[in-house]
Amino acid sequence: MHDLQAQHRWDIQELKHTYARCVDTRDWAGLAATLAPEMTAQFRPDWITDGADALITEMEQRLTADRITAHWMIQPTLEIDGDTARGTWTMADRTICTDIGYVIEGQSLSHDEYRRDPERGWLITSITYQRVYEARMSLADTPSFQVTTTPFDLLAPR
Repeated sequence: MHDLQAQHRWDIQELKHTYARCVDTRDWAGLAATLAPEMTAQFRPDWITDGADALITEMEQRLTADRITAHWMIQPTLEIDGDTARGTWTMADRTICTDIGYVIEGQSLSHDEYRRDPERGWLITSITYQRVYEARMSLADTPSFQVTTTPFDLLAPR
């Protein structure tokens, strides 16, 4: 027997992980595929966007080559009601800001809303972060800290 509720949960989890991976790899087209056009987001009190295009534009401006990010989305709690859903995720993040010489890391609760589109599947319609903590470390305080930004792909054909 196929459990449709379990399939929806799996699909939403995959959606959220794809969202995070696209942010970290700067795959803006892939990110757009996870978002409903009308989506809203609030990551900080001063960072509120209305619409998928506005969010992607804002991320492109903020997440330059001098900002290396890593996001982990874990421990989801999902409530699915037909073609809509709500979720809360524990999110850990790290941003290495080579331009200003800081590493910023923290934890948030990501409160999300989703809708299922008949053509595109599950999409994110709302993201609101509730910051639990944020820590900053000056790269000047850790002289041995080194960042390698030259990508390599061990899975690429040789």
